[in-house]
Amino acid sequence: MVQNDTYDITPNIAFDSVSGNTQKDTDLMATNNNYDFDTVVDRHNTHSSKWDKYKDRDIIPLWVADTDFKVAPVIQSALEERVKHGVFGYTKTDKERNQIVADYYQKKYNLHVEADWIVWVPGIVASLTLAISSLSKQHQQVLTPDIVYPFLHTTPAAVGKQANHLAMTYAEDRVRIDLDALEKRNAKDARVMLFCNPQNPGGAIYTFEELSRIDAYCEANDLILVSDEIHADIILDENKQHLPYFGISDYALNNSITLGAASKAFNVAGLACSWAVIANEDIRQAFKDEMHGIISEINPFGYTATLTALSEGDEWLCAMNKYLRNNRDYLLEQINTIDGMRMLPLESTFLAWIDVSALNLEDPCSFFEAAGVGLSPGSNFNDGDFLRLNFGCAKSVLEEAVSRIKKALV
Repeated sequence: MVQNDTYDITPNIAFDSVSGNTQKDTDLMATNNNYDFDTVVDRHNTHSSKWDKYKDRDIIPLWVADTDFKVAPVIQSALEERVKHGVFGYTKTDKERNQIVADYYQKKYNLHVEADWIVWVPGIVASLTLAISSLSKQHQQVLTPDIVYPFLHTTPAAVGKQANHLAMTYAEDRVRIDLDALEKRNAKDARVMLFCNPQNPGGAIYTFEELSRIDAYCEANDLILVSDEIHADIILDENKQHLPYFGISDYALNNSITLGAASKAFNVAGLACSWAVIANEDIRQAFKDEMHGIISEINPFGYTATLTALSEGDEWLCAMNKYLRNNRDYLLEQINTIDGMRMLPLESTFLAWIDVSALNLEDPCSFFEAAGVGLSPGSNFNDGDFLRLNFGCAKSVLEEAVSRIKKALV
């Protein structure tokens, strides 16, 4: 299945030495104040999954991972232009559209991607299912991080496999796979390893050294790694940089599926559009064959929003990351003054990971719902000592949520 061909890659990305971003991104973050993230957008009565969970209840929803921000104006304009056309039939991609994704990786990471390597899928979870079912037919287990968002645990079982959980570490307050334990792990019953980078929950961005050790383990055990990189554009620590897994080595390039989307960073998850980068022709064909008769076409608005985000959304994205960075800093300071609560620092995402074990609550999630704040239970991610809080909202909403949390614990 694995090709012998290799491609020229550049794992050492030319980032600005101060910010960890490209120089263009740094300049935009320093100068741009043209976007409004403070206005509270009323999402009631819009069939929002996030807000309808607590319909008719005075609970601030800070659980599921979408933000409350309006999309970038360039995306709004592009969608309005597409609507004006008035016909929304079956829609397909082409080499030109795929090239926009390839250009994104070249521009942002200095990594070469061929347009033919891009495969479009309505969502990341669907891609996880396709990868497992197409590549792991003769194997019983799928390796997956132990503390991670729920679909990396449930998807293997959905296709008749056993999720083999990999030990995690909280060392240095960064939630990530325990690499010392990984390197001792027997992988003989597995062909696929699922991965999440930036990590969710926890927000760690894996370093080049960490990714190299994972890559070496995969090569030693003949594994194909499926890397969910949906939060890659949300970088909060200015001295950190995301590294796409396929750029780590020739082996990684030829034995991986890297998943991306504009959905988290640009708040277009409802438009159901994502992509997979698959350099290996045999792996790519197996993945595409598995799609037949199961996966629907991408809708025209998903393509429009995603491709506009990648080609024209840099300025807005940098402004949003700056806003999220300020929200994170505020939340970190406030939560860590509350007895019994401790928020871990995070490098990426808009999802705080908060240790509430010292509160000794029977049901932490229900406790805070009663106080008017809806959070995600840590048990969903395999650590019941924690809660996950989505701070992708107007700061005024976050301030009210913090006030309610504090009042509940007085």
